[in-house]
Amino acid sequence: METIDLAEVAPKTTPGGKEILLHKDEAKIILYTEVKGWSNGKWPKEIVIRRFMTLDALTFEGLGLWVGEGGKDKGLYFGNSSPGLLLHFLKFTDEKLGIDRRNFKVTLNVFMLKDENLIKTRWPEILQIPIGNFTRICIDPRISKEYAQIYCNSILLVELIKALQKEMEPAILSTQQFAAPFLRGMFAAEGQVAFRKHGAFHITFSSANLELVSFLKKCLQSVGINSGKYMHQSRKFPIYGYKNLKRFKELDIHTLHPEKRAKFELGFANYKRINVLRGEEARALILRQLASGPKTYDEVAAALGKARTTIQAWHIPILERQGLVRRVGKRGQAWLFAPAEGKISPPSNLNRVQCAEPTPCWCTSRTTSRRAWASSAS
Repeated sequence: METIDLAEVAPKTTPGGKEILLHKDEAKIILYTEVKGWSNGKWPKEIVIRRFMTLDALTFEGLGLWVGEGGKDKGLYFGNSSPGLLLHFLKFTDEKLGIDRRNFKVTLNVFMLKDENLIKTRWPEILQIPIGNFTRICIDPRISKEYAQIYCNSILLVELIKALQKEMEPAILSTQQFAAPFLRGMFAAEGQVAFRKHGAFHITFSSANLELVSFLKKCLQSVGINSGKYMHQSRKFPIYGYKNLKRFKELDIHTLHPEKRAKFELGFANYKRINVLRGEEARALILRQLASGPKTYDEVAAALGKARTTIQAWHIPILERQGLVRRVGKRGQAWLFAPAEGKISPPSNLNRVQCAEPTPCWCTSRTTSRRAWASSAS
């Protein structure tokens, strides 16, 4: 199994320009900054960590968790409402960096403070962090679940993790063995499972960091998963389609966060595409629906008895590029689409029966499917 020498990754200076000094032996490294003279009665805090890190699933899951939801400024921070994810991150810092969990402090956020003693007793037992390390409990009515933030204040430590992330990016893109666990950590931290009307579901990744978004898209593509367009207003991008979702499941990218895992597996178990159409004929039916008047994605999907995801992510963009469809305004927040020119007649030889899914298929019969004709009428 591959290993990396953290002494070779450690940064040389702090963001403020101070030189970072390093002492190493066979098992550990010590990071510190030089202080010239007396500095307000305080000496710099030394950071002692393991020198060699084994590159395995835990390494990249922990890195993905930190990249997705970790603090990047004052020290090594990570917050979440899932005790399982917090414990997984602590396992990463212990086994890979050699930082004992007793070095972490904890801040708790709750939506309502009913029993402070109960909260202070429960969380130390869950995290196995001494109660004396818990700093305060903050009341935040915007949240619905208790949220814990664990942190170890050290500029040197967070700069080391940043350097490790940059060092590992080429390796992550080079092999599925590293990409899948990194994505697993990222999805646990910043992924969502979204359900739509008509039983459709898809997944999203959220980030305001466009450089990270670009890297995530490359990472997904490297393991055979295609992602949708980044939406700047909501700061996320989607992943649609059975093929992509199946690949997501094969790589267990959804499994680290227990609630997201349950939602994904429920959506995937119920995933089906009804009345599967070949691309050109599906787009002909869409044009036929739009000929009767402007419609939104949801209205087209309801008229055809199909999920919105493929229509929004695939068919309408193709029709726009071909110059056959144009946007004519909005109804609320939803775009309205209409044929660019004239009216489109329905395909003359559309014969369909319902297909069993999730395996895509192509079925024809002498009897035209009532559902297909009904969906193309008017």
